[in-house]
Amino acid sequence: MDMEILQDYLPEARELLEKAQDDTLRLESDPNNDEVLASVFRAFHTLKGGAGFLEAEHLVSWTHHLEDLLDKLRSHSLIVNGPMIDAILRGLDVIDDMLQQLASGENPSPGPEQLGQTIQNLAVGKGPMESAAPLCSRPPAESMLLVSQRPTATGESGLFLEHAESAPHPESRSNPSGPHSEMAADEITGAEFEATLDALYGNKAPGMCDGPDSGNQNSGQISPEEFEQVLDQLYGQQAPGYVQPALGSAVCASSLESEQVTAELVPPTKSVSTVTGQPREASGKATPPARSSATAQEAAETTLRVDAARLDAVMNQVGELVLLRNRLSSAIGSLSEENEDMLRIAREVDLTVNDIQSTVMRLRMQPCKRLFQQLPRVVRDASRQLGKEVALEIVGEDVEIDKAVVDALSGPMTHLLRNSLDHGVELPADRQAAGKARSAKISVAAVHLGDKVRIEVSDDGRGIDSQFVTRKAVDKGVITAEQAARLSEQEAVELIFRPGFSTNDQVTDISGRGVGMDVVKETVRKLRGRLDIQTKPGLGTSISMEFPLTMAVLPVLYLRLRREIYALPVSNIESLLDIQENRIHRMSGRSVYRVDGTEIIPMVDLGRLLHDRPLHLGSEPIEGILTERGLIMVSEVLGNEDSVVKPIDFLTEQNWYQGATISGKGDVVLILDAGTLANHVIDHGDDSTIMDIFCKGAA
Repeated sequence: MDMEILQDYLPEARELLEKAQDDTLRLESDPNNDEVLASVFRAFHTLKGGAGFLEAEHLVSWTHHLEDLLDKLRSHSLIVNGPMIDAILRGLDVIDDMLQQLASGENPSPGPEQLGQTIQNLAVGKGPMESAAPLCSRPPAESMLLVSQRPTATGESGLFLEHAESAPHPESRSNPSGPHSEMAADEITGAEFEATLDALYGNKAPGMCDGPDSGNQNSGQISPEEFEQVLDQLYGQQAPGYVQPALGSAVCASSLESEQVTAELVPPTKSVSTVTGQPREASGKATPPARSSATAQEAAETTLRVDAARLDAVMNQVGELVLLRNRLSSAIGSLSEENEDMLRIAREVDLTVNDIQSTVMRLRMQPCKRLFQQLPRVVRDASRQLGKEVALEIVGEDVEIDKAVVDALSGPMTHLLRNSLDHGVELPADRQAAGKARSAKISVAAVHLGDKVRIEVSDDGRGIDSQFVTRKAVDKGVITAEQAARLSEQEAVELIFRPGFSTNDQVTDISGRGVGMDVVKETVRKLRGRLDIQTKPGLGTSISMEFPLTMAVLPVLYLRLRREIYALPVSNIESLLDIQENRIHRMSGRSVYRVDGTEIIPMVDLGRLLHDRPLHLGSEPIEGILTERGLIMVSEVLGNEDSVVKPIDFLTEQNWYQGATISGKGDVVLILDAGTLANHVIDHGDDSTIMDIFCKGAA
């Protein structure tokens, strides 16, 4: 196995596989789309060609028979139906497994025998259970070219070339009135076809062989390249049916050269019309301008594949550059005397670093289409399994986000959709009884919000019953009855993200194991994102996730807790508040703060959590940082700065920190995880030693 070819083949193969799956799903709703059929066929053909170079025999065999099926579909010898779509999609899954084996350096193992038999049966027009030849066999076929010269629709002389599946009845030549007489009038042999081309072109006919050892001479067969040369000499690159080469055409062309095929140039039910008359040079007519190959080459060379590890290394170096920029600015700011030259240099360095940071950030940006392209398949398979009717709507495929987010969200997005299908969407009969349309709607959207991107999954199903969720959580031991009594309605709904929680009593292929939604929450936390869920009983549920545009640099707010300095991600902060005693209340065993007339949130005392000494309101300075989950009490807010997050590997998974960074003064600063701090207070309540301190003067 040539490793150099393998490294080039795998990324292209995965792109082809993704495109083929997307096109196959389109065929289900538009089975007569010739363009999509041709696209899927080309994908399998290109995959087969590359696999041949790698000597992956089982992958070649598998893609070959899928290619046979698509060839029959695009020629309209067969009609697209449900079993075919199912077989193609399952066949794509097998190819994906084979590519993973190739990536690990192994030669792919054979695909499932029963599925292979089904694909082959479908390709020959039989039912899935009917007998057919073994998967690795290629059925022999007799080929004959039928050529006729007659006027085209425009009145010009045309050469019509057809392919017959089998030889005509021998009586058709001797008996003009026989059943095959009409076909016999237009039949010629391979040698006669060559003679026709010679009459048109002289001894320059494509496929003309000078040596006696030529394999094609008088054989009745011509290669696809020779046929393309006929069209090219007539039309250049404007031949009817010409398709611009797809990605990986080099591999495809090479595979064609290595494979002898019969002259199946045109579907049996269609004809190819080419204007002939005289050669182009002597026709006296203006020829259509050929497309410049140089222009296509220039377009292809504007993109470059870069290994992800190299890009990550550049991102890390930019992060270090940002830290050095911060230290330079801090050092210049601490000089006793102002130096105009130094200040100007610092400003220019700041602008340059910002430009580099922005450029590198764009290098890692990828469209959300990469994240969404697997979702139609997920919805199709799960809805069929559950017996539900669902329409999937995807919005914002062109919105770009950091590659790390795209890579990490593939599993969580699948969990969200499967959860919505299993628990949110009702059965068609139940929807009708509730006055809804039989077909449910699930919407997946990506929205650009300044320096953030929001990804939202919503449905118009039954919604979430908070009381039912709370009872299930207590029954499964996720929380205690005492904790359940303190939960607000929103907190009860968010129990679905707890590890081990499930509303299903029995395990199914879709859900019931208590995993899935907790994976979503943990992934969002690791990506420094923000998770929100909104639901209305009977109307539906919406789960949104917000992520920063880039993962390389993190803007943080520095804060002081007594004598120690900490940092908090700016993305977690809603506002800064002055703590007022008359807004502090006690509710369900917790200290809460009344932000306005409607919003009441738990209070998070960093002094108690980090120093085991509560902050004393009135006897020491206290400021509040309002986050989505709670009001964090600190000694002083210092200011914000761009930072680079460094992981803390030696701590346990359950801790208060997202990581660490280096401040402009060169000090190591811990970055707090606001969500984990707030969740701890929600789950465990307040310590009795601080009850009186918080409630002093409270209403």
